Amino acid sequence: MPRGQNTLLTELKSLVSAIEASARAGNSVALKAHLKELVAWARQLILRVPLSSSTSTQAQTQEIEGLKRRLRASKTSFDSMISAYKAILDAFETFRGTVDLVQQTKRLEELPATLDAIRGLRNLHTLHVVLDYDLFERRIPKGVGRASAATIRDRLKQFSPSPHAPRLFLGEVGQIENPGFFLGLEEDPPSGSCFIFALGHKYVHSKIIGVVAAYDPDPTRYAPDKATDFLSHFCNILACTLITALEHAQLEELTVRDALTGVNNRTYLERHAGRILDFAARKNLPVHLLFIDLNGFKAVNDTLGHEAGDAILVEVARSIKAMIRKYDIFVRLGGDEFVILLPDTDGNMTRTFVNRLRRTLADIDVSRVCSLDTDLRISASVGAALHQPPQSLESLIKAADLHMYKNKTLSREDPAARQDAPIPKTASLPARTSHHHD
Repeated sequence: MPRGQNTLLTELKSLVSAIEASARAGNSVALKAHLKELVAWARQLILRVPLSSSTSTQAQTQEIEGLKRRLRASKTSFDSMISAYKAILDAFETFRGTVDLVQQTKRLEELPATLDAIRGLRNLHTLHVVLDYDLFERRIPKGVGRASAATIRDRLKQFSPSPHAPRLFLGEVGQIENPGFFLGLEEDPPSGSCFIFALGHKYVHSKIIGVVAAYDPDPTRYAPDKATDFLSHFCNILACTLITALEHAQLEELTVRDALTGVNNRTYLERHAGRILDFAARKNLPVHLLFIDLNGFKAVNDTLGHEAGDAILVEVARSIKAMIRKYDIFVRLGGDEFVILLPDTDGNMTRTFVNRLRRTLADIDVSRVCSLDTDLRISASVGAALHQPPQSLESLIKAADLHMYKNKTLSREDPAARQDAPIPKTASLPARTSHHHD
């Protein structure tokens, strides 16, 4: 039996009210269900209760039109909700992508590439990080700002007190002093907006390890009233990642660093020499390896004690380190033996360097270094070997070791030759089997 028009209108009103309530609540699941109910209701009406214009009253027509308007309004609200939902999803995806980029950074040298990727992902004009040089030291890669802890504290005084820490500043760039320091720019930008956030130490909450800042020519992009929840979370993750990378670097250095002298050890040589030798072979560049053995060290150790011997080793390492170039490899093999790998160094350059090295080590004042009254002296026997591709590193070390042993023997037989023994241009010789220390 067909339903009356009043009943149909009541049903329609109920469905429209349910749709409006779902839209206002932002409940997309319920909204979809109610819309399906409306479609099913309309289909049933068309099939079973067709309405003729002759039976419609003016009041009913107006009421139906009102319901249509309410449906259109609900649809508009629903569309707005969907658009907002999509915008939130897009923002979340960008945020997640940014966080992923940061968390994928395992080494400090990867930081510049990470910042570039974030800059592109978030369409940033400028993104810059300044790190505490006292904490990160030489590990700060090129492209990342560096300043002493005192300098960073001094530059941050203008933001004190900071009620929204770690957020230090959000607004027009002209409102802060020397923004170029934070943004990595040689000149302060004349206009635009920026944000500056402090990077806190994840273990020492009161310590600032650096700052991160971004700039945009648009003066409204980083307006003070903008929400900064994402930025705060991003900065927290970045700071934690940087400390983790620093710890990784420090642990890695322990495996390649000689604990006594502070110079690199044999592990470091084996890890990096291959790359240098391969490059030199491809470019046809000469590479010499020096094998250094101290003369007189055993007498210092036996007569003055192990502490004195350690002091001599530290002084020898310091003296040699001051002589080498940035790209040379200098390691302590163990005991009183050291190795230097000299890339792009021909025979004449090597001989000149070795003679200077011998004089430098012979000039070490044992009495001063050990703080003891003694006439003991030290010197060095040095062997050199020219790399002959595809010669292995181990073979190269053995060749230089053998040449050093020959020089040591020569110096015993002829003390006058001790400082100026010539270095042969080729040293592809079998290694000796044992050492004889002075």
